[in-house]
Amino acid sequence: MLRHYRLLLGAVLMCAGFAASAAGLLPAMDFARHPPIRNPVISPDGKHLAVSLTVDEGKGDAVRHELAIMQLPSLRITARLGFAAHTLAGQMVWVGDKRLLVSEARESGSLDAPGLIGEMVAIDADGKNQRVIYSFLDRGKSIRAQMNILALPRAYPDIAGLPRELNGHVFLSFSIMPENTNGQSHDTVRTELYDVDTATGKPTKVARIDRGDMSFLVHKDRALFAYGADDEFNPLIYARDAQGGWTRLDSTQFGKEFRPLYVAPDDTHLYAMYSAQGGPVQLVETDLSGAHRKLLAGNDFGSVDGVLSTPRNARQPFAVAFTDVFDGQRPAVTYLDDSRWTRMHQQLMRQFPDFFIDFAGMSRDGSVVLVHAYSGRDPGTWALLDTASMRLTPLFQTLPWIKAVDIGERKPIRFKNRGGTELAGYLTLPLGGTAKNLPLVLIPHGGPLGPSDAWTYDSDAAFLANRGYAVLQINYRGSGGRGFNFLHSGYGQFASGIQDDLIDGVKWTIAQGYVDPNRIGVYGGSFGGYSALMQPILAPDLYKAAIDYVGVSDWTIEFDRADTRRTKGGRIFYAQAIGNETEARAQSPITLLDKFNVPVLIVHGGSDPRVPIQNADVLRDKLEKMGKPYEWLVYPKEGHGFYTEEHREALYQKMEAFLGRYLGGGASAEPAAASSP
Repeated sequence: MLRHYRLLLGAVLMCAGFAASAAGLLPAMDFARHPPIRNPVISPDGKHLAVSLTVDEGKGDAVRHELAIMQLPSLRITARLGFAAHTLAGQMVWVGDKRLLVSEARESGSLDAPGLIGEMVAIDADGKNQRVIYSFLDRGKSIRAQMNILALPRAYPDIAGLPRELNGHVFLSFSIMPENTNGQSHDTVRTELYDVDTATGKPTKVARIDRGDMSFLVHKDRALFAYGADDEFNPLIYARDAQGGWTRLDSTQFGKEFRPLYVAPDDTHLYAMYSAQGGPVQLVETDLSGAHRKLLAGNDFGSVDGVLSTPRNARQPFAVAFTDVFDGQRPAVTYLDDSRWTRMHQQLMRQFPDFFIDFAGMSRDGSVVLVHAYSGRDPGTWALLDTASMRLTPLFQTLPWIKAVDIGERKPIRFKNRGGTELAGYLTLPLGGTAKNLPLVLIPHGGPLGPSDAWTYDSDAAFLANRGYAVLQINYRGSGGRGFNFLHSGYGQFASGIQDDLIDGVKWTIAQGYVDPNRIGVYGGSFGGYSALMQPILAPDLYKAAIDYVGVSDWTIEFDRADTRRTKGGRIFYAQAIGNETEARAQSPITLLDKFNVPVLIVHGGSDPRVPIQNADVLRDKLEKMGKPYEWLVYPKEGHGFYTEEHREALYQKMEAFLGRYLGGGASAEPAAASSP
């Protein structure tokens, strides 16, 4: 199978020019298919690659994944590890040259990140010496527990770090839950840190803090900091004292955010993410106490989004990129020095000017780098870089059937909302012709607080642009990547300020001449589905159609049934971001349907834990009583966003027909034949 994905990197990137293409309509399935290979992790000696494989294409509900370990550069598989349906490798970390630790995660839908399920397995590169390190379900109940882990607590473990000199050990943090919750509450009461030998499974407690869901910075087998957030999502930071206790650090000294990354090679200072007053997060250098900060990189608009670092044994940052900050049409990079690593990265960025080049991993000695090249219209190509010769060896493409020349241009944009705040977003344009007077689909992202749209391939935007639509995505107030204050500006603004930002963005595209004001629709998932219902209510003359994809129609259903309510933090979030039940009803689309005046396509999964199916049911029932037009697409076993490929394809086909009736796409070519890798 893998040989089909081995493409010459230079040819792949250099041929991905940005001239208009006459590719015609691509099959909907091309946009629905899962990547066959994802999440590659290179071994410390640079000789193996661990990846997650999709081994069942998702017919019905039997989506299956497995872990594969491959020899480099041949990609010959040396070990496999299978998982149950909808379960995959959530975290993978090499604890030695030949030994890998895997933490399993479960998918609950395409719009929700897979969640860790408390199952951890260690395996050698040749598939031998498999050992269950922790099992949430079987802890203390069966032979899978393998004796040494019996004493570990009831929790979902997280990989907290590795010793600087790899020795087969790993640091695991456990956010401890009470034993008697019966699955009704996910609140945690404390966090413990263990040093675990992955060969024997033996745990040694390193630290404990009486607050749940904390992360640790570990150095020389000692936890220096614990950091996280309180129940109201305010940042917390604690430092370890000489007696092994914890001291909470004062926000007047450590700002709105202080998140340590790693200790420098000289063991006298560390690197951290920092924001003094809640603005965009910066990269700073401090002493080991977190004091004496030196600014390394920052931007007034966007937070540091990615840090490029040298090999882990002498790790230090050499470059950063920021959220929604661009150099021309691709993300800008700020270099921190003139090291060989900087010069290598600059050379690749010059060689492939339409792509962002990420160093996604490297060998211990830095002789081999795992390179990921991607763009707003290319899902990405992976290769090995020999740093001595600067020779690139191709490995695979994320979606080998997607060609950048067939995908619409994804333009970063900036505009000011009605209050004068500058917002960022992305406008994806169809190929061919002039970018004038186009039908538009607004796609509000989910969340709403924290997530953001980015300069990466987006299957929804790519599909709609291929069908002739301009696609607008806006990082409205509350989106991530611009600091604490911008994120919190979305609280209490779900039905007002956030929706105003979206309306202002649509009006900006009209003013720029991109869009036909008489052919505008809105489509969104999760909170984006809520926005798809609210936009026509608040701007009744702007939209002609709406698609509500697993969206909230009634916030009181979320209060009563959503999985978010299972934590104290989730309940506080609802109270702060939305209000009480009276306020929730007032900003629920179901209460405001008398103002809703466009046809709507309602799409939902019957097993959605985040936005329960009752949201779709009550919306449909009330629309029927009011005699308002709607269409319906529900799959009973899907969750928060469709995951199986056949259901995703059906959604795209339904969207295409629905939007065509009410907006009319701009594409006129015949559909292309189905492609295959």
